[in-house]
This record gives sequence, C-alpha cells and structure tokens, in this order.
Amino acid sequence: MQELIWYILVYSFLGYLLEVAYSKVVHGHGRGRKCLLLLPLCPVYGVGAVAIVALSGPDPQPLWGMTVGCLVATATEFLFGLYYKYVLGVSFWDYSQVGGNVGGLVCLPFSLAWSGLALVLLYTVHPFVKTCVLAIPPQLSTPAWIVFLADCLVSSFALKREGNALVLQWYR
Repeated sequence: MQELIWYILVYSFLGYLLEVAYSKVVHGHGRGRKCLLLLPLCPVYGVGAVAIVALSGPDPQPLWGMTVGCLVATATEFLFGLYYKYVLGVSFWDYSQVGGNVGGLVCLPFSLAWSGLALVLLYTVHPFVKTCVLAIPPQLSTPAWIVFLADCLVSSFALKREGNALVLQWYR
C-alpha cells in the first residue's frame, strides 16, 4: 500500500512534466496544466498510470499494453473530466474542437497517443520508478499521503469556490 502513494505521486509529477513539455512544443511556452494548488502534480496521470500498470499484468505483451493503456487512460481522463466539470465546475482541457471527441472530455487522437505512451510507461518508465519507489523509507509514506491529500482537498475547495482553474496559478 505504501508504494501506491509513491506511484501516484511520481506519475502525477511526470504527467505534469509531460504537460509542460507538450505546452512548450505545441504552444511555444512551458506553462503546463497544474491541477493542484501547491504541488506540481496532475493526479489524472498518477491514477491513470497506476491503473495501466495494475491492469496490464506483470509481463504484458505490447498489443495488450497498448490496448489497456488506450482504454484505461481514456476512461481515467473521462472520469476526471466529469469530476472537474460537474463537481468542481472547472475545465482543465477541452477537446470539443478535435475530431472523435466525447463531450470535449476525451478524443480519439489523444486516446491513441495514450496507447503509445502506455508502452513507454510499461517497458521503460515503470521498471525504473519501481526500483526507486522500493528504496523509499516506509516512514515517509504517511506524511507524503497527508500532504498530497491536503493539497487535493484545498485545491478542490478553491476550484469549487472560484469556478476557474486559474485560481491554482497563484505564482502568476
């Protein structure tokens, strides 16, 4: 169980870095989507990556890993999008202008991209992250979990109150 929090934190941080890189390449600036008030994390990536690793099995074949990656990442993105939109009243992404979208929350091009990224996750990133996570002292897990959950709660309250994701960008 202690490894779970670290996987979520690491993959949420790597997802944030992916967002920053994507923003830099596509939009010409490095301002990625920040989903929490204090920590540079995007929990949708953390939850999605953990689900992909768990559901792919211990030694997945590439086609299975891509299929699971596509379906799980798309479902995770859709569910988080629904939560942000209908519970918190904000939107972090909008695919409504992209072909093959469902409610602007998911779209075919990104679903296919997730399948490719799932292979990178399963065969390259996760083996390294797993080794690192196993080296973290167990007594650090509870404080990490508390800080992460506190930031999730504070961020959710701020988003709900303001109705705008810009409230998380206090550093502007």
